[in-house]
Amino acid sequence: MKTQEELVNEDDGGKNVLVKLNNNSEINNNNQINDSIEKNDSIEKKKKKKKLYELIELHNLVNALPYIDAYDNELKQEATKMIEEEMELMNKKKEIKDYLKQLPMPTCNYINNDKSIIRSELKRCEEKHKMNLLNFECYNIENDIIDSNKTYEEWIKTLKKHEIVLENVHNALINIELMNKYKDVIWSEHMKTFKHIDINLKNSIETVKENIDNINKKRKLHQLSYVNELNALQNEKNNYKKRNDVVMQEIKKLVSENMLTKYKQNII
Repeated sequence: MKTQEELVNEDDGGKNVLVKLNNNSEINNNNQINDSIEKNDSIEKKKKKKKLYELIELHNLVNALPYIDAYDNELKQEATKMIEEEMELMNKKKEIKDYLKQLPMPTCNYINNDKSIIRSELKRCEEKHKMNLLNFECYNIENDIIDSNKTYEEWIKTLKKHEIVLENVHNALINIELMNKYKDVIWSEHMKTFKHIDINLKNSIETVKENIDNINKKRKLHQLSYVNELNALQNEKNNYKKRNDVVMQEIKKLVSENMLTKYKQNII
């Protein structure tokens, strides 16, 4: 037989177990509530991150602009307002500056090469150094002073300098002679190439214009193909509206007649 103290201890132990179970259930409920709150916060954040055009239903189905015959000033003002709102939103989120941040860096063989001129020039631009100008000192011999006290090495340098100038002058004379001899033929050939370029550009512009006109015509015909259906639906809608108006008038008459009959019955 169990004593009274043992029974009391057993009752206390059962109570403690119940308290623990209640605490565990409360903790689980709190965890579930916190999870639901976090999910709602994440959903709200995703909604906030959406752009203006993404808030429109079925925006992913729009992949081309429709053919527009004309527009009024109200539509233009609304469009400019939407563009300004989108630009303000992009400026606030700094998406204009960091629009390439998510993309990986492009690989370029010229930049990765240590001996590349492009890499050295990019480095110079980053460090904001000025470009080295062409050195024309080797072509300037007018200010050279002929001094008998020069060393052997200095005389060799002056001799090389004069040889370079003499060679450049000789090349210039050859170029002038060739230009005088073949200038008419070369200029005519040069103008022929420009004429061909002009003709090709005009042809390309005409083809682009034709393509634009064809696209606009296709869009126009596509819209006109639905005009009859839309007109039929509009007429059907107007007929239903007229019938509904007639029915409503008859209902009002019946209601008024019913009210009059009830009023007369009450008087009698």
